[in-house]
Amino acid sequence: MTLVTGFSAAPTWMRAAAWRRADSRVEHLLSGEPIVQAVVHAERAGFDLCFRPDALTLPRETIGGDPAHMGLDPIVQAAQLAGATSRITLVVTVSATFTEPYPVARQLVSLEHLAPGRVGWNVVTSRSGDEQFSVSRLPDSAARWHRAEELIDVVERLRAGFPATAMVADRESGTLVDLDLVHGIDHEGGSFRVAGPLPLPAVTPEPLPLMVAGGGAATVSLAARRADAVFGAAVEMTESFAQRERIQDEAVAVGRPHLPLFLPGLSLLLADTREEAAEIARATYAPGQRSVGPHWSVVGTPADAVASVVARARARAIDGFIAFPVGSWRSVELVCDVVMPRLRELGLVGETGSGLPRPR
Repeated sequence: MTLVTGFSAAPTWMRAAAWRRADSRVEHLLSGEPIVQAVVHAERAGFDLCFRPDALTLPRETIGGDPAHMGLDPIVQAAQLAGATSRITLVVTVSATFTEPYPVARQLVSLEHLAPGRVGWNVVTSRSGDEQFSVSRLPDSAARWHRAEELIDVVERLRAGFPATAMVADRESGTLVDLDLVHGIDHEGGSFRVAGPLPLPAVTPEPLPLMVAGGGAATVSLAARRADAVFGAAVEMTESFAQRERIQDEAVAVGRPHLPLFLPGLSLLLADTREEAAEIARATYAPGQRSVGPHWSVVGTPADAVASVVARARARAIDGFIAFPVGSWRSVELVCDVVMPRLRELGLVGETGSGLPRPR
């Protein structure tokens, strides 16, 4: 099997006390440059996609000593990455709980023009952030995912309302836009009222590659029907296998001809020796603290990381992974320069990354 590989466009190697290391580059975090450097490195290594997670809250109890929740806005950062990369797909996270379809569609189409054929989105529902928005968070998961599905529909209708073919730019006739091809959507639904059209054309008539995140029943239902991939948390292989099987069984039940991909997060604290990796873990994370959050984790050498990926791939527990290098900048280097080439030698990743497939 060929795995789909993603690389986190977040400063994961700076998490917890790792930002205090001399090689963290924390002083330059908000310039975006460390992220650009990491993602360019990942593109050269053959990663298929660059994944930008997001959070809408700033936890005061941890932010004094941990930059995990800091960073540029995902859309703004993706625009910066669009100019620095040429192949890797840029997947940005959008909270369907607190946003509106029109600005999201405009931002995503703008990104399409900056990175044609290389834009996808990760749609999530938010468990927090109510204090930042006038829109109230819906009371249960099913209602929030119903709103999310309506948002997906409206965004795609807005993209279709101003197709690329409408932009004719005929100097001789003086026709810039063929108005016969541009139309509003006049949508009135349970959560949104949107007239359209957008103020710029879409780049492609195809829907944008869609990822969703989470493992609840409502998430799985939408993923089975609509998503190209699911970003999940699966610490153990048995969890990973069960989540993948559940999503794909539901996709088969609704008649999907191609099944959504299951891409769990993979936290990688890597060093040249196991002893060094263990020492970095001890130095950068408090005693008893999980160094990796809710994700599949490897603390060790590149060989350990490869063995863990091979085991899950052979067990059909994954369709790929989203890599989160943690602990030090050396983790970034080893993931790109050692782990990816070895997975390629084993036939688990392609010669060059191909973006997020569209199994719809």
